[in-house]
Amino acid sequence: MIPEPMKQEEVIREILDNHRSAEAFAISKGLEVEGFLKEINILRMKHDFEFFAYTSIKVEDKITKQPIQLSLRYAQRRIIGELERQRTAGIPIRLNIPKSRQFGSSTVCQAYLFWMQTVVKQNWHSATIAHLDDAAKNLRGMYGFMARSFPKQLGTITLKPYEGSTKNKRVVESGSIVGVGSSQTPDNLRGYSFGMLHQSEIAFFISTENKSPKDLAQSLSSTVPLEKDTVIIRESTCKGLGYWYEVCMSSYNKTSKYELVFVPFFEIEIYHREIDDHEKFISGMSDYDWILWSKGASLEAIKWYNDYKTTEEIDDWRMKSEYPSDFLEAFQSSGNRVFPEKYVHSARETTRKPIWTGDLHADDISGPNALKNIEFHQNDKGKLWVWSMPEIFTEVRYENRYCASMDIGGTSDLADYSVIRIMDRFWLTEGGIPEMVATWRGHIDQDLLAWKAVQLCTAYANAFFVPESNSLNTKTDNTEGSHFLTILDEIVGYYGNIFCRTTPEQIIQGIPSRYGFHTNKQSKSMIINTLKGALRDTEYYETDSRACDEMDMYEYKQDGTMGNVDGTNSHDDFVMSTALNVWCSLNHMPPVKMIELKPIVRRKSAGNIASF
Repeated sequence: MIPEPMKQEEVIREILDNHRSAEAFAISKGLEVEGFLKEINILRMKHDFEFFAYTSIKVEDKITKQPIQLSLRYAQRRIIGELERQRTAGIPIRLNIPKSRQFGSSTVCQAYLFWMQTVVKQNWHSATIAHLDDAAKNLRGMYGFMARSFPKQLGTITLKPYEGSTKNKRVVESGSIVGVGSSQTPDNLRGYSFGMLHQSEIAFFISTENKSPKDLAQSLSSTVPLEKDTVIIRESTCKGLGYWYEVCMSSYNKTSKYELVFVPFFEIEIYHREIDDHEKFISGMSDYDWILWSKGASLEAIKWYNDYKTTEEIDDWRMKSEYPSDFLEAFQSSGNRVFPEKYVHSARETTRKPIWTGDLHADDISGPNALKNIEFHQNDKGKLWVWSMPEIFTEVRYENRYCASMDIGGTSDLADYSVIRIMDRFWLTEGGIPEMVATWRGHIDQDLLAWKAVQLCTAYANAFFVPESNSLNTKTDNTEGSHFLTILDEIVGYYGNIFCRTTPEQIIQGIPSRYGFHTNKQSKSMIINTLKGALRDTEYYETDSRACDEMDMYEYKQDGTMGNVDGTNSHDDFVMSTALNVWCSLNHMPPVKMIELKPIVRRKSAGNIASF
């Protein structure tokens, strides 16, 4: 029961291959057994952090204040497991830890840095920065306690002031510098090149006259090179939607090299309470209790959660923020959700990974040639995600089968995304419900977005296209305003199956046709309420978990408006495009109709490219 990398050590390979035990190997070589076993244990410490922690590190017990061996809890092992996965893979170690309270993440992170500096590496400098000076002192005290309590039979760990600094220390035995600072006074960390960086409670970093929390965090991170064995750990309880939310969402969406380790409250041992009558407790469980159960919480954890919330008289949303059961719950800013949690939780049950990712290509990116020779080109990082390819090669064709919706964003990274969604309404013909089958999401010029949308509509059997038109006609901060006021008028000459809000009677009267769905306070409430009812009554199948992520963060504002929680990297493009599609599919479009019964000749295509 030793780590796999340790088995590659020459002496370990010989023991495993040719001897029954380490003792037998020592005897066969004429070595003193006790001394040899000590050497084996020291060798193991270089490969096995958990073994090192339990045998060589002592921390202060939070209740008795007495020194105890660092026996890792389940949640702490989750963190170490990810750190070691990256280290043994030979890649830079990068980790974001949004956390619940009191499970020892800061302790285990400091212990890991201590291990790297004293056992694994030589001259390997570290920096730890907390939000406040007092918190930084506590972390420095924790590191010093580990050094002072290090087992004498294994040697000594001596900390000395580094170049006269009262904060920065040097490990005499390994030559490593241990730097400590805070967002209040970070200057003592400047000018160094670190191999490891621990940013603790980053969500609470303090803004100064010259630097924002984001500026400080990024400037410190830049001192750590992108090399193997380098470490950057960012951990914090969650507050609002500032920089900490931004970097965690990047990890969550797999757009960052930082891995995300989230530990829900119910995986922390202290958040459990015994139950006297299990049957009585189960019979009284609320909807949210059952959601917790489905996420993996034990009955004892649910019991603690309810008792603590009642005793401390904590609001539901504050309790979820302080003791979250999932990553997104940790960042909710109020209790004014538009979509009840149980509705969204139910929708998540049908989400899954796409069967295909890539993008569409044609003879051109705009103009009439943009609708010629449309092909699906596979790309693992493509903006188009597909759960079901269009069924165009059949003996039957259907009218009004697919609905396409579009919410328009901007081109910059800070702007809202543009989102196109495709709904398949086929199963309505069999008494079933429609299903989301494709999503395109990205930043693109608005005119090219319109052509991208009609390409997708063409591919999906001439789908009915309902774009949100406001940002084509007005200027907003999130969409960068209009670039082409007549985009829809331009494409309608080449693709006519587009939502027109001008009635036939108005057209007869000579009123110009106006294309696209106009979103105002009344129409927005209409489509959002339609989506809310569809989630409640399971009137469509959601496949894209990103839509559920936004629904979880969508709330009523104090001024009565609706939108995602305020903060960096907070968008509602999925909510709006989904609501528009659901409203159109369920309440506006005519029934799906079979219009042709004759064989259709298949066109041959190579590989994974489908041509139309």
